[in-house]
Amino acid sequence: MASSVKWRGIRAGVEPLRRMPMRTDVLPFRPAAWPAAVLLLGFAGFANAATAEENWSRFRGPNGAGYAPGVQFPAAWTDDDYAWKIALPGKGHSSPVAWNETLFITAGEETTGELIVTSLRAQSGEELWTRRFPSKPHSMHPSNSYASSTPAVDQRAVYVAWASPDSLQIAAISHDNQELWRRDLGPIDSSHGFGVSPIIVDDLVILANDNSGPSFVAALDAATGQERWRRQRASGTPSFATPAMLAAPDGSRQLIVCSTAEGVAALSPADGAPRWQLAKVFPVRCVGSPLVAGGLVVAASGEGGNGKSFVAVRPPSAQGEAPSVAYELRKSLPQVPTPVAKDELLFVWSDRGVATCCRLLTGEVLWSERVGGNYFASPVIAGDKLYCVAADGEVVALAAADRYEVLGRTPLGEASQATPAVHRGRMYIRTERSLACLPEE
Repeated sequence: MASSVKWRGIRAGVEPLRRMPMRTDVLPFRPAAWPAAVLLLGFAGFANAATAEENWSRFRGPNGAGYAPGVQFPAAWTDDDYAWKIALPGKGHSSPVAWNETLFITAGEETTGELIVTSLRAQSGEELWTRRFPSKPHSMHPSNSYASSTPAVDQRAVYVAWASPDSLQIAAISHDNQELWRRDLGPIDSSHGFGVSPIIVDDLVILANDNSGPSFVAALDAATGQERWRRQRASGTPSFATPAMLAAPDGSRQLIVCSTAEGVAALSPADGAPRWQLAKVFPVRCVGSPLVAGGLVVAASGEGGNGKSFVAVRPPSAQGEAPSVAYELRKSLPQVPTPVAKDELLFVWSDRGVATCCRLLTGEVLWSERVGGNYFASPVIAGDKLYCVAADGEVVALAAADRYEVLGRTPLGEASQATPAVHRGRMYIRTERSLACLPEE
């Protein structure tokens, strides 16, 4: 158990702790074709029906939306407010995922490239098990890590992905620490390293691999690891965008994948067949992931810590109207952070610390303010608060509202690039080498 293991000289088990002005930086837009009531499509239900909707089972939770309604956390806190805090066995930028009362998180061994997967009791932080997967040390962007891909989890297993230049691998581990399968999907050509997260759709585990070499999206049988389909894609600048699901106007379910080479593309999750595409909307690499909200696909591209394009794409209509750009934002754009939506509002957080609120369906900017700091993590909304973790470990809380209000700032005391997870009244906050649990107020 965790209490008998030491990690970097720190006990690996639980460490009990005491308890604007209006701006119009958008291009002209057409009125949205979908009703305003259709605002946030959280399609984690595609994976294992209602149970996935109740769990934070992938990067940024249900369908990658980053939105947890009906909870209230403090705007600022100290270490005394944590329910628990533990040291992790290595460095990483992945987010924790949760299924019922179990957490899963990854870390990387910096000298060997090894991936370390740990299962924890969500309520106490007690370690249930740890499993290691061998890899190779390799060069990558200095801001990357050997554990930047967030796992996906369902009632059967937790699914983890990792890569060295000659091998992109994905594995399934049962909740009781049995390796169910492991697959090598081939080489990956990315000078910045790896960081795309798997997702679960029905009985498939889906992973995108858009890189400088042979690129594809692959779907594996979640039970056996057998490759069910592989869609070859144009190669180009590597993408780090994790796919999302769209409930299309024609009633179909579509897998949304973004890359520089292919733009915004929709595939059939059942067989990978192309459904539609809007190409040439991203001049540079896609690092942030697509957000599906209000019947739109919101996505961005950037380089050097600056966003270069930000589009809201309207999918084809049920009557056959072609996909189109509903609007574009032009200022204070993100490269890495993925936006988040709540009701009729869209919140965009740039790498350089500028937060922007606009109307989701039109792009009308309501406020845009410099919060400060630099960011790799994506914002999440918990209840009526918007949280984002700066690279230096400061958590900023804003009002998730049409007015700008800083509610609190909390220093974590360590660098962080991980997006928080929210599950069953707890917020899980990861730094490079630790994980803490913040309970509701």
